[in-house]
Amino acid sequence: MRVLLIGCALALATFAVARDEEAAKKEQKALQGTWKVVAAEQDGDPLDRIVGGTLTIKDNNFTIKTAGGTELKGDLTLDPAKAPKHINLVHQDGPLKDKTWQGIYELKGDTIKLCYAEADSEKDRPTEFKTLKKSRLLLIELKREKK
Repeated sequence: MRVLLIGCALALATFAVARDEEAAKKEQKALQGTWKVVAAEQDGDPLDRIVGGTLTIKDNNFTIKTAGGTELKGDLTLDPAKAPKHINLVHQDGPLKDKTWQGIYELKGDTIKLCYAEADSEKDRPTEFKTLKKSRLLLIELKREKK
């Protein structure tokens, strides 16, 4: 009987992992494309210098282009099974190479909200879409660019 229960538990765990992987693939597909920053704040204050920049997602890679022309590339992973949904952005090069931005995201139609802790900070992943003074959090709203 115990072997049967263990077997059932393993089968359910395997099913849950497969379901979560499918959800991540579906969500990743929905995020593909180029997104323009329309609003941003950091530590509770507006962060106008990044408004107008873009985030391009292709497969599990991202490219950030700032309004000033700086370009950053990296890899992203999603966990849409969490509430709120989790996103990790790991930079491939530059001063942030191998640094991870741990965040949360919300996708509604052609709008994405991202809230994340600064890379290499001691700050934990945010749990809500807001920033406060000295929080070391960034909140960004992006709109999908039309083709």
